Amino acid sequence: MAKGKLKGALLIVDDGPENLKLLCDYLRVSGFTVSVADNGQDALKQAVELKPDLILLDVVMPVMDGFETCHYLKENEQTKNIPVIFMTALVNTADKVKGFELGAVDHITKPLQPEEVLARITTHLTIQNLQKASRNKLSSVTS
Repeated sequence: MAKGKLKGALLIVDDGPENLKLLCDYLRVSGFTVSVADNGQDALKQAVELKPDLILLDVVMPVMDGFETCHYLKENEQTKNIPVIFMTALVNTADKVKGFELGAVDHITKPLQPEEVLARITTHLTIQNLQKASRNKLSSVTS
């Protein structure tokens, strides 16, 4: 997908205003619709209301951390299939594994590089779209 041709709705959850601005600006220019939340509780509300195509989720936040937020997202029937990519400065393997066990599809280490974030988003949205197409094709064959 060429820059400027990407489409989709993203929810970025981060309590750091610098990260939010950097990602929002870059991803909007890349063709995405971007919504933001600065804590887990707001993220849960917005995920249900907006049904984004993908969520970028910080791990260390006040109110509710990213791990707990991801847990609730994956338990909710309305949000369980939304891909979650964790963003964090935590680099130990146990934290990464915990994120994957909770249902995250990827992990990006801070400081964030917008080009890397865009590449990972593109990859996971492509995978998600292929999975949806495959399920639709399978259901039309079995009907």
